[in-house]
Amino acid sequence: MRAGELIGRPVRDPAGRDLGAIRDIRVRATPGRDGIQQLVVRGVIVGRTPVRLFGYQRHDQRGPAPLVALIRWLHRHTRYVAWEDVDLSGPEARIRRPFAELTPLHEATD
Repeated sequence: MRAGELIGRPVRDPAGRDLGAIRDIRVRATPGRDGIQQLVVRGVIVGRTPVRLFGYQRHDQRGPAPLVALIRWLHRHTRYVAWEDVDLSGPEARIRRPFAELTPLHEATD
């Protein structure tokens, strides 16, 4: 599967609640058997707003305070979802955990 097949894909929680779409993919580089780095998907960012994050969701990101505050406010309902909680068997991505159990983006460490 390619990243382009994930980004923008509609997302629902187990109760059928519309969570928006997959907005970003989080990966980690790991050494492969041949010594070449491989990217392994760790999770996805799910949200309703199409406004980009520009890195301002990270705690160490510095920038104009009003811009940081605006982007964080726009993404207040954006969530990080661990890859093992994502079901891609249908046309929409289904999240295996309820919205209330998902990690708010500003708390995500992965």
